[in-house]
Amino acid sequence: MKIDYKKLEIFCGTGGVGKTTLAAARAIQLANQGRSALLITIDPAKRLKQVMGIDGNKEGELSSVSLENFNFSKDKSLDVILMNPAATLKRVATKRGNPESLDNPIVKILTRPYGGMNEIMAIIELQFQLETNKYEHIILDTPPGKHFIDFLQASSKINAFFDNSFIELFKLFGPKKEKSPGLFKRLISSGVKKLLTYLEKVTGQGFVEDFIDAVAGIYQNKDVFLSALAFEKDLKRKEFCNWFLITSQDQVKEQDALELKNSAGKLMHDDNFLIINRSLSQALESWQTNPNEPLNKLKLAMLERENRLKGMENKRFKDVIEFPEVTPTLPAMQVAHLVNNWDAL
Repeated sequence: MKIDYKKLEIFCGTGGVGKTTLAAARAIQLANQGRSALLITIDPAKRLKQVMGIDGNKEGELSSVSLENFNFSKDKSLDVILMNPAATLKRVATKRGNPESLDNPIVKILTRPYGGMNEIMAIIELQFQLETNKYEHIILDTPPGKHFIDFLQASSKINAFFDNSFIELFKLFGPKKEKSPGLFKRLISSGVKKLLTYLEKVTGQGFVEDFIDAVAGIYQNKDVFLSALAFEKDLKRKEFCNWFLITSQDQVKEQDALELKNSAGKLMHDDNFLIINRSLSQALESWQTNPNEPLNKLKLAMLERENRLKGMENKRFKDVIEFPEVTPTLPAMQVAHLVNNWDAL
């Protein structure tokens, strides 16, 4: 099977199908070939931390992992980022030359891993790394299920936030040093004003001021946010990215996989692959069973289930890739086995 090399490869799927391990193995395979590669996970569960053996204190930082850890060349390495929204936002503000503009308690809450900006900041981080043009390939390990859909919809969220009405409002109350809470309160609707007044009573007098500071800080850096809108267009370009949708035989995840495929349909082009992880077909075919044995019925039932997954190729997937169950218990050795399977394609 031929998989064309692309700038970006996206690994998606529901939880527990081995998405992160397969993404890590693909990135290591590329690095082992001498290609410059970056692996990014935007999954808040951070399983990649365990798989790659990365210090948890380095979330949001660029870490270099030696391939020697996976029994490959010690002279080669792979760059890895465990996505951290706050670290990304700091990079954004620093790039714009105003790191203090986003030093705000409300912004800090929003950029916690589950604070509401994880998917938006993931696109910002990815765009930031693409613009450096440092890597031949970026491998993206996405969050499972609904969070993956939120990631795909992040561009529209950015667009909605920076629509013309908000931009005009920002022009009216101006940059941080000139803005007036009184003016802001006069401009906003009475309903929002009541809400802010109520919240100020609950949280303290500084809430409205912090809120305005947060909005002002984000708008001072709006160019970086708006530049990320180009990412959605890039996803639709066949020459730019490969899509890998992962499912697994043991969890019968075909329906979940199809729902993800349908949700991403507007962006996912024809260079997309269905990966059946933990495939048992090779092992099952080697079973020597008699037709009337209970074990033979189990074999046939499991083969039927896996063939049903393979039949999903007809649901507009370019091809189906099978990865067998790997037996090592150590995550690094599991990844090493999967790298060899990538090489065999």
